Amino acid sequence: MRKVFLLLAVCIAFAASGYAQQTVTGTVLDVEGIGIPGVSIVEKGTSNGTITNVDGTYTLRISSSDAVLIFSFVGMKTMEESLNGRSTVDVILETEQIGLDEVVVTALGISKEKKALGYAVTEVGSDEISLVKDHNPVNSLAGKVAGVVITQGTGGPGSGSRVIIRGNNSISGNNQPLIVVDGIPIDDSGANSGGSVYNSRISGGGITDINPDDIESISVLKGPNAAALYGSRAGNGVLLITTKKGSRGRGLGITVNSNITFDTPMVLPDYQNEYGQGSQGNVPGNVTDLKSSSGSWGAKLDGSQQMYYTGQERPYVAYPDNVSDFFRTAGKYVNSIALDGGGENYSLRFSYTNNFTEAMLPNSDLTSHNFSLRGVADLSDKLSIDAKTTYFTQELNNQGTQGSEGILAYVLTMPRSVDVNDLKTYQIPEESLNSISYSALGANPYWILYHDVYLNTRERFLGFSKVTYEFTDWLSAFARVGTDVSFIKTESVNQPGHHFYSSGRLTFSNSRYSETNADFLIMIDKDITEDFNISANIGGNHSYRSGEGMSIYGENFKIPTRATVANTITQIPSYSPLSKHIINSLYAQLSFAYRNFLYLDVTGRNDWSSTLAEGNRSYFYPSVTGSFLVNQLIDPDALTFNLLKVRAGWANVGNDTGPYQLYPYYNLASDGYLGLTQLSRPSVKFNPDLKPENIASLELGLEASMFDNRLFFDFSWYNITTTDQIFDVPVPASTGYSTFRENIGEMSNKGVELLLGGIPVTRNGFSWQVSANFSKNENKLVELTEDLDSHVFNSTNSGNLNLQATVGGGYGDLYGTTWRTNDAGQIVVDANGRPQASTEKVYLGNSQPDWIAGLTNTFTYKNVSLRFLIDARIGGQIFSQTNAALMGAGVSEETLAYREDGILVDGVVLQEDETYAPNTTTISAQDYWGAISGIASEHVFDQTNIRMREFVLSYKLPSSLLGNSFIKSVDLGLVGRNLFFIYKEIDHVDPEASLGTGNNGQGILSYNLPTARSLGFNINVKF
Repeated sequence: MRKVFLLLAVCIAFAASGYAQQTVTGTVLDVEGIGIPGVSIVEKGTSNGTITNVDGTYTLRISSSDAVLIFSFVGMKTMEESLNGRSTVDVILETEQIGLDEVVVTALGISKEKKALGYAVTEVGSDEISLVKDHNPVNSLAGKVAGVVITQGTGGPGSGSRVIIRGNNSISGNNQPLIVVDGIPIDDSGANSGGSVYNSRISGGGITDINPDDIESISVLKGPNAAALYGSRAGNGVLLITTKKGSRGRGLGITVNSNITFDTPMVLPDYQNEYGQGSQGNVPGNVTDLKSSSGSWGAKLDGSQQMYYTGQERPYVAYPDNVSDFFRTAGKYVNSIALDGGGENYSLRFSYTNNFTEAMLPNSDLTSHNFSLRGVADLSDKLSIDAKTTYFTQELNNQGTQGSEGILAYVLTMPRSVDVNDLKTYQIPEESLNSISYSALGANPYWILYHDVYLNTRERFLGFSKVTYEFTDWLSAFARVGTDVSFIKTESVNQPGHHFYSSGRLTFSNSRYSETNADFLIMIDKDITEDFNISANIGGNHSYRSGEGMSIYGENFKIPTRATVANTITQIPSYSPLSKHIINSLYAQLSFAYRNFLYLDVTGRNDWSSTLAEGNRSYFYPSVTGSFLVNQLIDPDALTFNLLKVRAGWANVGNDTGPYQLYPYYNLASDGYLGLTQLSRPSVKFNPDLKPENIASLELGLEASMFDNRLFFDFSWYNITTTDQIFDVPVPASTGYSTFRENIGEMSNKGVELLLGGIPVTRNGFSWQVSANFSKNENKLVELTEDLDSHVFNSTNSGNLNLQATVGGGYGDLYGTTWRTNDAGQIVVDANGRPQASTEKVYLGNSQPDWIAGLTNTFTYKNVSLRFLIDARIGGQIFSQTNAALMGAGVSEETLAYREDGILVDGVVLQEDETYAPNTTTISAQDYWGAISGIASEHVFDQTNIRMREFVLSYKLPSSLLGNSFIKSVDLGLVGRNLFFIYKEIDHVDPEASLGTGNNGQGILSYNLPTARSLGFNINVKF
């Protein structure tokens, strides 16, 4: 209660200060009469300011009617306007012939001019993250940043996504970037999850817990060159998130945002509706045989009375929408309120966001609450403090699973003659506890979603405190402490009668993850001469990461209606003791600038890791980057080039391993053999001489901005090599182990990136802005170790396909069976005339895309703005177990072929004398398609697809309509995500779906939940 009163007092103080001020409004235009978004407006002599909205309008509370306003914008001449009692001030800014002075946030949160950087950095602003909302902010980067491949998790609300920047660097380690929020690295537990071909659940964590409405920008630091100062965890790049602060010099400002969207499946399989449940063209006359024939291989659907899986006779008809009717139109309701303001020497911002998101699966949803408070204050003219705390809580109910035992395994292949609404009766308790289904297995999706239990609760605390002291105008320093603590609780219950666990089972688990970082930085920025500037940053970091958990598994319920531990006969507890990971670091950056056109940066960092042996725990990595502004020499008057920059960079980064990977340990069995104490050791032999992995990167680039900044491009070429990978090498069983942990191998990534855009049209209140990006990466596994030429990440249920890394090939190679043929290349069928799969697996493709691209167009006319993003992923292959299962079950359109007359496969049959004779046996469609469904090569497809990724149509109410009311601005928007495919090569599924976010979740689809098509509204009101 005391905290509530304190918050109210702060709000009243803001309101009181705002009452004494007056408000100025206006519009900032260019010479063509187009509103300019993002113009900085500051009350002269103070830190009070604001920026213009998308249409160039602004609102600013000022302290005096005689104040002077300063208007500034990149590429425009700065203007000063005296108010002289005016409440409306409109200005026109003229173009200034200067280069790009855009400032971006880089490593350690240091802001630098982009023209001075010797590496590629892309910054995405808050509007592009929060307008088309997603529970996972990283999904808003898809298609917008060259070199970044984002595979969105298809596990429904709460799922994470996989982010890969410039290719995969490690075979067995983490390939995703480090997440840094306001300078503090955060825990990414859950970032690599799922991947099972049987039962895969994709968890969130890391960036998924960050509120999109609190994000000011996300800087993508690409590869080791940009992230060298962050150390071993940043070898795969960094997503650097900067959150919002309050505004100084103003009273209380209130922003209310409501985002309501509705999700429907973007793509579902194309079904045949001519044949129903049965086998070999017949419908069995008894329930037992009918359920054993759960495919749609029965007779033609003619409306006659036939046996139904409930034991009744029913009209034998198709239910064309039985799969689509299983899904619901799912609402997503995200509402937030933010209070911000402050005085001349301080600012505060408080925000609260409520998110209630329904999954497209029935009885599955997510509820979250996010509270954030941030304050910044100048304690003196030299000393300032910045502190923030965030509390996040989330409940995830009945999150969907993927794979052959996932929910959709019992939906997508449902017989065409089954009414999905009948499956809602999943149990008749007075008759039997067993589940009711159309198949002999007894699986029922409604049982899983309504009777079984899966509840995941997450609580998270993030906070930091930073103190900065300015000794002189060229020397300052800060010290900062930040922490991130997550508590995760999971309850999972399979009720008695479950199709796999008839006696019932449960698992209750609790886990805790934390990360604390303490760092300092001394910053020097001084002009040595009129032409020469030097800056230096010297600092250190202490990182402490820990995790622990416990769970209990129970099965065989005594009383079938009570899911408690005491009610289970068999109980197996599990405990993961506290693990600690400590890294101490020292680092430095030295930057030189000559006459603002020649720049050189040198960095060095040394880490001491607790997870490596004493002789190897210290490792150093340097980087050198430089840039040269050629336009200063060839076009000093900016007649054509506002900027023409050549840049180059080299970096070397280390990477350690997880805790307790050096020395052997033994596991103590909770119930040893015959009651005896029993110890067991891991199957891997640990290595006390492990060295850190090594990532070396070389980057070259060219940037340009031309014709008064109306045209720009940015080109990059890079070469990244990873050596000394920490890898478990298979060894003979005679060693007593399965694998030895060693440093082996080399993997390379080479690629190019291109960003091209501009403002082709700006006239009479209308403007068109366009931006296109393209990137291509070539990945290669150069070597592993002697007698080892591949590493398998994952395999299908039947083992007919492997996802692997192959020496001479690359990460994500697909090796699978194909048609069995003889030496003459003829198809070999068995004695019954059915095609056969080869005994050996052959190369079928690679799961990494050949190239990706994105095209963003923004059209603005006065107060109306239209923005849409087209996203393309070209090339790369994927194996779809879903397509194979649809074929084997006889439900997909292609299985209509050969239903009436069967098919004589053009092949040969192996004879007893080892010769081959032509095939003369005709087989049924069921036999043919059933055989084809097991041949891997027939279900490997190209991932190529082009989609309408994002769409925003917004309208800003004119200020004339609002008048002098307490409402300052109103923005209305129609928003959409994943609206439709412009082109795709694979049928039935989304080729960008995945089984998980880890290394084993790529390249294979298996009963994935459909991608959500979102369409809705966004309303933003400022008071």
